Amino acid sequence: MSTARGQSACDAPIALQVERLASARWHGSRATTIIGRDPTLTDALDRLARFAASGGPVLISGETGTGKELFARALYLLGDRHRGPFLSINCAQYHDGQLIASELFGHRRGSFTGAIADHRGMFEEASGGVIFLDEVGELTLTAQAMLLRVLGEGEVVAVGSTKTVHVDVRVVAATSRDLKAMVLEGTFRSDLYYRLRCLHIVVPPVRERGDDWELLAAYYLEELALRRGVAKRFSLEALDMLRSYGWPGNVREIKSVVDTGFHLSDGHLIEPRDFVEQFEVGSGARGPHRVPAGRGTGASDHALRQMLSEEVSFWDAVHTPYLARELTRSDARLVILSGLERSRGSYKQLVRLFNIKSSDYLKFMDFLRHQQLKPGPATDHLLQRADERSPSSPQPLPREEEQNFG
Repeated sequence: MSTARGQSACDAPIALQVERLASARWHGSRATTIIGRDPTLTDALDRLARFAASGGPVLISGETGTGKELFARALYLLGDRHRGPFLSINCAQYHDGQLIASELFGHRRGSFTGAIADHRGMFEEASGGVIFLDEVGELTLTAQAMLLRVLGEGEVVAVGSTKTVHVDVRVVAATSRDLKAMVLEGTFRSDLYYRLRCLHIVVPPVRERGDDWELLAAYYLEELALRRGVAKRFSLEALDMLRSYGWPGNVREIKSVVDTGFHLSDGHLIEPRDFVEQFEVGSGARGPHRVPAGRGTGASDHALRQMLSEEVSFWDAVHTPYLARELTRSDARLVILSGLERSRGSYKQLVRLFNIKSSDYLKFMDFLRHQQLKPGPATDHLLQRADERSPSSPQPLPREEEQNFG
């Protein structure tokens, strides 16, 4: 399970071209290496190359951790705007509608509290280039209307201004959410949805890419070997476990497993005990292996301890680090699951346990739903197992009561 350095882990000419262009454009500061040989990936890359020649907006769909930003960079590098700016923003980190509008479209001094000077938005800054809107489904309806104007008229109006400013920007948007379902719910504009999805690319999840996970794991192992000066490999038992795993966290989870296994292993062989804590609870692995209950990562344990000691709230301990990608989806789910074990399945008690104001209950539940962090039937047995470990603990709340809390 290794590839010689210099031998690409992807045979697709498009991926090799993108890697060379990224090296020339950013001089190694922003690597754009797309790894894999499965037809589902190479077909998506072929589609990407064809769309790169167009100037229209592109929508990139795919699960969290599949590499949507890499595809956005590839579109930029292969297109005729590669000499202009490439700016990216994660829309999910802005919950204030005015703030995201200001960041994207600019504002005028005095337009809202804290606006002490005029501010150029990212669309003006990116003029002549490409702007990447990650998690575009998190935009407020107001910001969606402003984005639609940019796509239709090539104009932006800063917050607090009536003056239109012309911009020449290609929009590449990405989402892990079902925008069509959001249109039906009324939370995403239908006209913006159809405008964005005119050129649509779906990045396949790792579980649908055959043995590509092995190429990815080998690539990350080689990177670590070069940096640390020691070569390591997975044992046969570890490989057997990895082959049976469903990789719900996709490419990002593979990197996390390799990093953890590499640094926790004592010798040159990485055993299952060195990385199993990174496996996502209730992931639906393809084989008999499952994650042992009650094992959290260092990051998830730290976040939980912070909240239980009442040092910080959920928003500071989990929400902000998660959006900044300092906590993985696995970490965040383990925190939620551990909290539910302590609250015996009650979300109402969980809010108090996590130092969340009662007025923020719906905001908390919406965050869990939107980010797919709410444990489902696949993890119910773990809550039951937690009760079995503490015979004196009350039984979990009835399903009807749990449903009342979300």
